Amino acid sequence: MIQAKQLSKVFGTGESQVRALKEIDLVIEKSEVVSIVGPSGCGKTTLLQVLSGIDPPTLGKVVIAGFDLYGAKEHERSSFRLHHTGFVFQSFHLIPVLSAAENVALPLIGQGMSAKKANALAREALIQVGLENKQTALPAQLSGGQNQRVAIARAIVAKPSVIWADEPTGALDTDTSHQIVGLLRQINRSSGTTIVIVTHDSQVAQQTDRIIHMENGRIVPGIKKVEL
Repeated sequence: MIQAKQLSKVFGTGESQVRALKEIDLVIEKSEVVSIVGPSGCGKTTLLQVLSGIDPPTLGKVVIAGFDLYGAKEHERSSFRLHHTGFVFQSFHLIPVLSAAENVALPLIGQGMSAKKANALAREALIQVGLENKQTALPAQLSGGQNQRVAIARAIVAKPSVIWADEPTGALDTDTSHQIVGLLRQINRSSGTTIVIVTHDSQVAQQTDRIIHMENGRIVPGIKKVEL
């Protein structure tokens, strides 16, 4: 599903140069739920950004479902992300003046779908994440956990092949974190969506199929499989 070959990422030049990723090889299988863990500054968020097409590598290759992410032109890469991937972030990234349904509909409208159809699919996605009664609510009227559910609904509304989640529980309490990870696992089981989670929370990582450990820009041996 996802293949990375010899990924390297360098920031800066000369004496200020930082090698954030160092010759990383990685395979993530279709429908797998994977967590990437490691100390602050180890490169895990950089790896997620490179794998997802947000930030190009200095060297290396990423192929997702046969699509060569960095062999494509920038507009082709942007189109691929819009149609085939979804993103969930720690800070939700919701637009404050839009309702929950309007926030969820945005990726579909970005694809050129009519507002009427996009809003109907957005309502379905909100029902899927348990927010059928919050469709008209603004982000300020929702709890942190509810806002993260809106963000997940936005990530799944276009039925993506992959969901990228960067610290999706970082701003939530323990109980809500368990609910959010449970929701992601439910989506994985029902839709076969591949999910890649960057997390500092060992309890979140333990709920994934595989844990990828990073240190100093490299993947290091660690836990290979977690039986649920």
